[in-house]
Amino acid sequence: MSNVKHRGARGRADYRKSGRGGNQNVFAPHAGTAYNLPTVEGVLDGKGDRFGFIARDGGLDDVFVSGRNLGTARHGDTVRVIIIGDRPGRDGSRRVEGKVISVVERNPLNIVATVVFDGGCYFAQPDDRRYGERLPLDALGGASEYDKAIIKINPSATGDRAEVLSVLGRFDEIGMDVKSVLASHNLRPEFPPAVEDQAYSYGDRIDANEANAPYRRDLRGETVFTIDGSDSKDFDDAVSVKRTESGYKLGVYIADVAQYVTEKSPLDREAYERGTSVYLADRVIPMLPETLSNGLCSLNEGEDRLALCASINLDERGYVTGYDVFEGVIRSCARLTYVGVQAMLDGDAFLREKYASVVPSLEIMKELALKRIAIRKSRGSVDFKLTETQIKFDVVGHVADIAKKPALLSMKIIEEFMILANCAVAEKFCKAKIPFVYRVHDKPSPEKLSALNDYLEAAGIAERCPYDPQPRQVSALLDKIERERPEQSAAVSRVALRSMAKAAYEPINAGHFGLAEKFYCHFTSPIRRYPDLVIHRIIKAYLRGGAGAAKKYRDFTVAASTQSSLKERVAQECERKVDDFKKAEYLSHHIGEKFAGVISSVTDFGFFVELDNSAEGLVRIATLPPSAAYDARRLTIVCGMKKYRLGDGVEIIVDKVEGDRADFVLA
Repeated sequence: MSNVKHRGARGRADYRKSGRGGNQNVFAPHAGTAYNLPTVEGVLDGKGDRFGFIARDGGLDDVFVSGRNLGTARHGDTVRVIIIGDRPGRDGSRRVEGKVISVVERNPLNIVATVVFDGGCYFAQPDDRRYGERLPLDALGGASEYDKAIIKINPSATGDRAEVLSVLGRFDEIGMDVKSVLASHNLRPEFPPAVEDQAYSYGDRIDANEANAPYRRDLRGETVFTIDGSDSKDFDDAVSVKRTESGYKLGVYIADVAQYVTEKSPLDREAYERGTSVYLADRVIPMLPETLSNGLCSLNEGEDRLALCASINLDERGYVTGYDVFEGVIRSCARLTYVGVQAMLDGDAFLREKYASVVPSLEIMKELALKRIAIRKSRGSVDFKLTETQIKFDVVGHVADIAKKPALLSMKIIEEFMILANCAVAEKFCKAKIPFVYRVHDKPSPEKLSALNDYLEAAGIAERCPYDPQPRQVSALLDKIERERPEQSAAVSRVALRSMAKAAYEPINAGHFGLAEKFYCHFTSPIRRYPDLVIHRIIKAYLRGGAGAAKKYRDFTVAASTQSSLKERVAQECERKVDDFKKAEYLSHHIGEKFAGVISSVTDFGFFVELDNSAEGLVRIATLPPSAAYDARRLTIVCGMKKYRLGDGVEIIVDKVEGDRADFVLA
């Protein structure tokens, strides 16, 4: 079976469809024939029993499967498909067509549905329309009408039916939207007893013998501190900086999580299975129990903590001249916040006096970070002009507001220093030829860039992206659009981001296109990312036992890379889905109200409008004048003399909200 990977967003039907595809390295074009080998294996991105798609890597088009060729396959199943020809698409292009010949593996995720009663019978209406329309229920399993439940679909010759496996609760309970998303992605907030027991067994103080071990450097006298969000509870990275005769010395200190999450232990098996912490709008599903992540693996102010350290030397211009990686023991002298640090950098007298011992370090950090930002920009690091938003809740858990997150220099400082550490560690172990897990970001494919250029043309923008671009060319394109068409900058950045390759974890270094870096890994967050934990384990083995001790992890880096990439994509899909629900909830409180927005996507069934706070809804073509027509080539809807195209500003009224989706009408 091929290495199955998630597929990226491929467009919208109903509101949004995304899924996963297989890695079809065996599939190659040849002269005179569009496709060489007859079969493809991957994950079905289904549209009920009507049709579906199988994604292919390498920029190749998806394989379309019509309803009559799906067999018993459903959304999320891993299937083997044989190519049977092609057919015209909606836009006049030819679409590769396939037929399912076998189901390799059934969808491993739960199917969540709402139980409804109609015409004397009970039905299950799947939350995700990709599983199809409502199904007759053979077994209620204790469920009542309007309950949310996990169901099993039972294919039969007379039509699919369903049975309830477990009941989640009433559909209108506060937080049921999040509970349903977690259930559908098999995400568990709780940890097994053996995992909790291991976490508790370490107590709340580091082992003195380990702290004083000869392979650890004692840095407890250094001015080391953490900078995080105001609501952060675990602190897995700390920094220090000082001037030297030749420039700067930067220290990045990461919690030594591998000291406690020992290989093949209950904690390790659970962390491998989870792969990552999941950050939802109203909660976090952690990779490790809070006993550990908020305790011994949190670099709390005034507490002795074990750390894995990266020491980086830079010249006066900010260029790296050398680096070292080692085990150490630190004691953070301050727990700072981004807002507080920004205030001190802006001259807040009260805070500067309160934290007088670290203010000199903050000033040096600002100076160094600005030099590093300029260096990275000159190399072509791509800065997508996207604004992050924060969903705010009232005391009972209802959405109260959606606000933009401030873009603070203090955040950029820490981001730059973490990038520096990630690059230094990746370079060191790549050159030493040690098995490792890298963060790889490939060049975008010509096909994806063609779609981006089509978008730019449709939006009336003259600039184009080369089909074999360097990072600086993409960066220059986005910068120019931001300067000359600021109202379209965010929309173009989103489309450009979708046209990029998906970053992934790989056991072989291939560089990071977006950051314009030759060497890159994730080293700085072992509390919340399993690949970081893996390389910490490898680094410690190398530091204590040399290359031979580290090389035993060669096979494991392959498995860990695949698992970590898969779990990252599941987490991202879950996070997006919860955001969609919460943004829709916000809009449900504003039915009938007018908002200004920008057209973010145009389809044959209408156009999507994104509001300033990032909430989004659909203006259906059916609500426009009867003359409205979709122009697929220009991605435009034409209504007589009026045109609605990408990036255009419009005023809308919130019409209705259902689940995670909102309908708008033009004001």
